[in-house]
Amino acid sequence: NGAGSNSGLLRCCTFHPAFGYEDFIEGYRPQKSTGGQLVFEKRDGIFKTLCRDAAASEKKFVLLIDEINRGDIPRIFGELLTLLEKNKRGQEVILPLSGDKFSVPANVLVIGTMNTADRSIALLDTALRRRFGFVELMPDSSSLAGAIAGEAIPLGQWLDALNSRVREHIGKDARNLQIGHAYLMDDNG
Repeated sequence: NGAGSNSGLLRCCTFHPAFGYEDFIEGYRPQKSTGGQLVFEKRDGIFKTLCRDAAASEKKFVLLIDEINRGDIPRIFGELLTLLEKNKRGQEVILPLSGDKFSVPANVLVIGTMNTADRSIALLDTALRRRFGFVELMPDSSSLAGAIAGEAIPLGQWLDALNSRVREHIGKDARNLQIGHAYLMDDNG
């Protein structure tokens, strides 16, 4: 869902090529007026709303951005990319559209996820790369311990064997094209 969830301590959104500043920070959106005419209403985006809520709280707020590498980072963050830096937290800027003062509070965490098999990772904005730490999560067959498919196939061992074959036969990007353990887990755990 591109708009994401706009309440709670954890908020989520998914970046995609059409996701922009107006979704993330603020922008005008078409709205039908009471007279039925189309008007444009200024609305706060998910990140601006989260930062405002976090500024009024001592709790940690987290924005989870799925598919962060699929968005046009300069277009989405605009002039606010710098405010993600730890030493710039609390520093205020004036937003160009609304004229509101805006800052990123110290209690805001931003987590971005991406699939390394997606070729667009190479295009990930270098300005964004400097502001994030990267943690690689590879397939973990131990999380399937005791799981059996059918009557006799231990899923953890099967996944290891499958990924071994992928690495052996795919070539250059095989490591990033392995099957993840979550693919074999059910929704209940």
